[in-house]
Amino acid sequence: MDFSQTAKSEQNDQQAAQDHRSVSEYQDTAYNSQSFAPQRPRPERGFLRRMMTSGKPFSFSQTTDSITIYGLDDLAPSEMAEGERGSKPMYWTETQLIGESLSGWSQVYVLIAGIANVCLMGLLPLFYVICLIGLFLGKGGVVFGWNDGWSDIFLGTAFFAVLPCLLISGHFKLVDSGHYYLAPFLQSKRVFEMNRTTGMVTLFKRNKSYFTHPFIEFDCVLLSSPTRQGFLNYSLTLIHRYSNYSVGVPLDSLLGPNAMVDEYLRFWNMVQRYMDISQPLPDIMILEDARKRDPTTIAYDKEHNRNPRYWRDMTEEEYAQKLKMLKTEQKSIPATGKPIDIFKGPNTANPVKKKKK
Repeated sequence: MDFSQTAKSEQNDQQAAQDHRSVSEYQDTAYNSQSFAPQRPRPERGFLRRMMTSGKPFSFSQTTDSITIYGLDDLAPSEMAEGERGSKPMYWTETQLIGESLSGWSQVYVLIAGIANVCLMGLLPLFYVICLIGLFLGKGGVVFGWNDGWSDIFLGTAFFAVLPCLLISGHFKLVDSGHYYLAPFLQSKRVFEMNRTTGMVTLFKRNKSYFTHPFIEFDCVLLSSPTRQGFLNYSLTLIHRYSNYSVGVPLDSLLGPNAMVDEYLRFWNMVQRYMDISQPLPDIMILEDARKRDPTTIAYDKEHNRNPRYWRDMTEEEYAQKLKMLKTEQKSIPATGKPIDIFKGPNTANPVKKKKK
């Protein structure tokens, strides 16, 4: 036997085994809109429960291709390419959707890094320009001015201002690109986690699990509260149906408080589709690389001959134009599909046909 062919065959087998291991495996607890046990009725609601669910309820439904544009335009194809080259983990993958918030110390760190960038990009260059003008226009000439104290100003500013700002700004850029890690007390706090492979939703407090329940046991409610200016701030929250927790899972941390109501409904459509293992992953750029590791999505993309780099190979202008087109098109179609009665079981709504990419 040819040893080169044997080695090549072994290499292919190892690669195939590695590819197989990278594909997610669903657990029995995963949410499947086509197969689930009918949910028990909601318990009688007390005062706290009525207050927490006093907003606009979003029902479970058959999902569509509808996606929210709000927030997606913050991630450009070039930034996605940088993420692929680096080791910075994504907050949304084929297995987990993670919500995080800044800790108190990390907020201070971000503020200091912002001040350092402002100094480097604006204040310090302006200061040096003014100093140079004064040095050249001085009565004694440049040499006299330099020896008369200007050298101390230049060197002192460089040592006590420019160098610290460069170190802080450089450290922040390394951290932001995933090449360097923050100290534990500076790291962000995990707020919640939604797991597609297990079907579980977890809320964290102080980076420790506060509760974990199946996705289908949560009610999605859009809460609203007026601002001092008279506008409405929205909060999209998952509230566990069978418990009396005083808090819910704050999905609005991913969308913000000032989007249109339909955008929250489209986001809820995306979340349902993400958690539903009978459906492919939502077709958005941040999840495009993850599609090759999700079983349902692999089969769907193969059947529809989807371009695996549909989003990522776009230019910035093409991506912006595509999102603009989607925003216009989605104004005339429902944000989600027909409701599912989770208390009766699956097949209580007609399936929605998927369109090809």
